[in-house]
Amino acid sequence: MGIPTGQMQEHTQELLDHYNELFNWEYNEMCDFIENYGEDAFQDNYTKYHQLVDDYGQLVVDEFIEEFDTDAIDHFEDMYQGQYNSGGDFAEQIATDCGYVTRELPHWIEIDWEKTWDNALSYDYTLIGEGHIFSANY
Repeated sequence: MGIPTGQMQEHTQELLDHYNELFNWEYNEMCDFIENYGEDAFQDNYTKYHQLVDDYGQLVVDEFIEEFDTDAIDHFEDMYQGQYNSGGDFAEQIATDCGYVTRELPHWIEIDWEKTWDNALSYDYTLIGEGHIFSANY
């Protein structure tokens, strides 16, 4: 499965050994990354990828890469807005954080947060996976 280590670039093989010896990172996990994203991406981005996987989980980091590519991985933390149940929940939170919504609103006023997400915020933010929101502008 994947590229046999004997067929990888010398620099890639050196990094595999270095990461395994220094950090005790698993060869299989590193080879899976190489198979999915290529040797250049491994050489340029694997340390950041591994740190993000430790901090946020592999699923969300892999979904981020699918959406934005490995070249954007250095911007992951700047782009990450958090995890929400829906785009509407994010819309309500951002409107509240910006001071547009206060607790002083009468109970009878209803705001359609899903439409706010669909009609405005979804152009500047991306919802991926299990409700993870990323800024599309970095």
